[in-house]
Amino acid sequence: MKNAVYLIIFIFTLSNNVQAEIFSDRNNLNKVLRGFYKNDIFKCTYSNKSWSVGFESHPYGMVINGSAFKNILVFKHKNLIGTLWSNIGEISVEKGVRKYQLWKKRNGDEYELIESDYKSDHDSIDIETKSVNNEFRTYFDKESLKISVKSWVTDFYSCEKIESSSFARKKLIDIFVNQDVYVKKDFIYREKNPSLFTSKIDLISE
Repeated sequence: MKNAVYLIIFIFTLSNNVQAEIFSDRNNLNKVLRGFYKNDIFKCTYSNKSWSVGFESHPYGMVINGSAFKNILVFKHKNLIGTLWSNIGEISVEKGVRKYQLWKKRNGDEYELIESDYKSDHDSIDIETKSVNNEFRTYFDKESLKISVKSWVTDFYSCEKIESSSFARKKLIDIFVNQDVYVKKDFIYREKNPSLFTSKIDLISE
């Protein structure tokens, strides 16, 4: 009888834990997010330098990218990473408005962008990790991040692992799931504070 009670308690506890980790209605995305939730999170800070291959009137060479994200949070699980810019007002409009990107390991510390429409759960199909866009690449080794949010410029970041509570992790992962809600708030903030955002790119003098 006692063993039966313990078994019921164990099953109930396990059921609650599994339920707590259902972040997305999309099965593949939910598996990725559960992995992100359980593993380390890294905060990467822009190093005030980027590599530009030149585009239209923008210079070629080592530059300071005025539109680079100040901070990027990196989530890692197996051969996948997620890059998330959680600061209000910071969004990418390259290949669609978004607050995050998902990447699949190519080799070593190099990752390629996973193709997705990057919409909220009710507007998006599930992700397919086999579908990648090798025009966009990032390099991540837990201490540094080199990321091409735009196809023609790569921004450099220094990274460190951060400690976060279960509550904080869930709030961050909610941006992956319901990013459209956050994007709307970002646009409102950008409209009210246009001077805080710039696309200026300056060549770094030798």
